[in-house]
Amino acid sequence: MDVMKIYDRLPVPAQDLACSLKGAQIRRNRYGRAFSYYLQQYEERGSWSYDRLCEYRDRRLRRLMKHCYDTVPYYRKMFDSLGIDYRQIRRLEDLQRLPVLDKQTVNENYQDFITTAKPRSKIITSHTSGTTGSGFVFCTTHNVLSEQWAVWWRYRKKLGISFDTWCALFGSKGIVPVERKKPPFSRFNLPCRQEYFSSFHMNDTNIRWYAEEIIRRKHTWIHGYPSAVNLLADYILAHDDLQIRDVRYVTTGAENLLPVQRERIRQAFGVEPRSHYGLAEGVANFSEDPDGAMFVDEDFAAVEFLDIPGQKGKEIVGTSLSNYVMPLIRYRTHDIAEYRVTDRGRQILSLDGRQEDYVTLPDGCLLGSLDQIFRDMLHIKEAQIRQKDLRHIELHVVQGDHYTKDDEEQLLREAKLWLIGMEIRIVYTDKIPRTQNGKLRFVVSEL
Repeated sequence: MDVMKIYDRLPVPAQDLACSLKGAQIRRNRYGRAFSYYLQQYEERGSWSYDRLCEYRDRRLRRLMKHCYDTVPYYRKMFDSLGIDYRQIRRLEDLQRLPVLDKQTVNENYQDFITTAKPRSKIITSHTSGTTGSGFVFCTTHNVLSEQWAVWWRYRKKLGISFDTWCALFGSKGIVPVERKKPPFSRFNLPCRQEYFSSFHMNDTNIRWYAEEIIRRKHTWIHGYPSAVNLLADYILAHDDLQIRDVRYVTTGAENLLPVQRERIRQAFGVEPRSHYGLAEGVANFSEDPDGAMFVDEDFAAVEFLDIPGQKGKEIVGTSLSNYVMPLIRYRTHDIAEYRVTDRGRQILSLDGRQEDYVTLPDGCLLGSLDQIFRDMLHIKEAQIRQKDLRHIELHVVQGDHYTKDDEEQLLREAKLWLIGMEIRIVYTDKIPRTQNGKLRFVVSEL
C-alpha cells in the first residue's frame, strides 16, 4: 500500500508523530555539522563589499570549471566540441561563451551530468517541478543541501528570526488528507519547530479556524506561499473580532509577492512581509534585506540576466557553485527579472515567473502550488492547468519523446488526488502559449 494512503488513515496524533519523525530526518540532513560551518562563512561574507563578493564568486566559478572538465562527461564533451579551454572561463562574463542549458537537455543526458569523482553511495536525489509543468530529478549531497539552507538562514537571521522561533508554515505538502472536513487542518513537526498548515483546506468554511489557531498558538513567525498567506490576511481584515498581536515576522517564497498582497499582509499582521527567491537546483538566490531591498546572493551562485528581444525584463540564468555532483552551468530558470547595479550589489527591482493563479474547487477551496501534480512527470516537456468552470479542468500537455500511456495514467492519478470532485481532461498540444513578456503561466483560470 502507498505510504501516503497509510498516513491518511492514521489518527491525528499519529500523523503528528509521523510528521515529527520525518522532521527529525530533515533536520539531520539540513542542519548537521556542515550547516554550522557554512552559516558561519555566509554570515562573515555578509559584510563584504560587492567587489569582494564578485571576486569570491569568480574564484568558485574557476574551481567549478576545472571540476566539470575533469569529472563530468557532458561538460568535457561540450568544451571539446566547442573548442573552448575551460581555463578561459574565469569570471561571470566569460560564461557567455557557453550555451544555455535547459531541463530537457539534462533529462535527455542525465547520466553524463553526474560526476565520476563521487561514489554513487554518497549521492542523493532531489525533486523539483517549477512552473512549467515539467518534472526534474537531480543529484545532490547532504552538504550541498546544508549550504543552501545556510544562505536561506543568513537571510532569516538578518530579519531577526532564530532557530528557536516557532513557524506557522503554509506550504504545498499534503499533510492533511484532502477529504478531511473538520479541523485541525495543521500538523506539528516538533524537531523543526513548525506547525504546518494545509493550504488545500482554506475555503470559506474552514479559514476562520486558521486565524484562530494562529492567535491561540501565539505564533510570531508566518512563512509560506504568498497566495496562501494573503487568503488568511484577507479574512482577518474582513473580521474586526480577529486581533493578531503576536506576529513579528512574515516571510514568503516560491511565488511572487505581489504589491497588493504585500499591502494586505502588512495591514492584517502589522509587519512588513519579506521574501526571497531561490530554486531547489541552487542556480540562483535573491534575498530581501530588513529594509526591503532584494539583492543577488553573489557568494552562492553565478547569476546572469539575459536579454529577451523586445522585452524590458531579462531572463534569469544561473550556475550552481556548490553542487559538484551534478553541476548545472547556465541553467535556464524561465523566470524574468529587472535589476540595477548599486554600490551594495545587483538589486532586484521586479520578478516575474512565480505568480500563480488559483484553481477553485467545487466546495470553494482555492488551490495554488499545484506543480506537485507534475513532480515526477519526467516525460512532459511543459504543461498548463486551465480551469473553465467549477467542475472542469483541462491539463494542456506537451509530450516528451518518451511519453507513454503509463505517463498519462500517472498524471490523471496525481491530478485526481488534488482536484477533488472535478472532471479532468488532458489536452495534448505542440506548444503552450506564452504571455506578452514570454512567460508560461502554469495556471490559467477563467473564473
